[in-house]
Amino acid sequence: MDKKKTELLFAGFNQDNQCFSVGTNYGFRIYNTEPFKMNFERLLEGEIAMVVMLYRTNILALVGSDNNMNHKRSKLIIWDDHRKKSLSELKFNQNIMNVKLRKDKIIVVCRDKIYIFNLSTFKNIDQIDTGDNSHGIVGVSFAPEQTVLAYPDKTKGNVRIKNYEKQGVFAIEAHENNIAYICVSYDGNLMATASEQGTLIRIFSTENGNKLQELRRGKDKAEIKHICFSPDYRFLAASSNKGTIHIWSLSQTLKHLNKSVEFEIENKTSGLKWLPGFLGGEFFNSEWSFAQVRITDHRSICCFGSDNSVIIVTTNGKYYKAIIDMEKGGDCKIVQEEQLL
Repeated sequence: MDKKKTELLFAGFNQDNQCFSVGTNYGFRIYNTEPFKMNFERLLEGEIAMVVMLYRTNILALVGSDNNMNHKRSKLIIWDDHRKKSLSELKFNQNIMNVKLRKDKIIVVCRDKIYIFNLSTFKNIDQIDTGDNSHGIVGVSFAPEQTVLAYPDKTKGNVRIKNYEKQGVFAIEAHENNIAYICVSYDGNLMATASEQGTLIRIFSTENGNKLQELRRGKDKAEIKHICFSPDYRFLAASSNKGTIHIWSLSQTLKHLNKSVEFEIENKTSGLKWLPGFLGGEFFNSEWSFAQVRITDHRSICCFGSDNSVIIVTTNGKYYKAIIDMEKGGDCKIVQEEQLL
């Protein structure tokens, strides 16, 4: 092996956010989220553009980069790390843009199609036409009770929701601009979406498509990099290329779902929300984040940790843990910072 610097090519949390994986130009690494530590590293021949864990099991989905002659980006390897062998190799006519693993299914997103495979038999059980999806946008539920899939519709700004157990498919008008990110809650009942404008995040019910809450990130255009729900669905966090992770309360969403909240936290609103709509009242009536984490890295993923914390992993190879002040909100205090590579 040469002395070329190790570079981080991919970062992603597992299904319950207890671990995260990173792909490098030499292989991949698996980290524990809390407490932070590197669990193990595998050195391989070539770059790993994507490494997706199946909870804490020994099963991983690996995708090579375009520069890796042994593992092309159009080939998915289901890897058994305990036995150090490939269980299956799935080849596609297009590059793989995204991969999600459930305990029963493999979801592979290509530029204009989504393929669903049975994880036990590796047989293709569904194929969905999506139109152009060059960023591999997809939302998937991970709870065993239901498989909910959400993906950009062929119509601009629309999202199509498919429930495999209820055998229902429908589209909703989520945004006016092209969809940039979709996150489905772990149980599959909620969906958060953002458009390429990046100013608003909307929360929908996946059962009927009703809009439950609208959250404002800011007034300037931004690229939403990641969205996540807290485990109890009381909060939502989102990162963007602006370098700030915003955190909102989902109290209004829980009220729509008739779920009780022990103590309610209100998002920030403008003192000018009384203005009529034609004077900008709709903008000033927006729900702004009640807490924020500010970092210098402009591309990151995030999840909620223990003790009112937010965990952030950046593509610059940094790990952050920040504490949310549930009473005052505002800027979160970063209590831990680690270097990944």
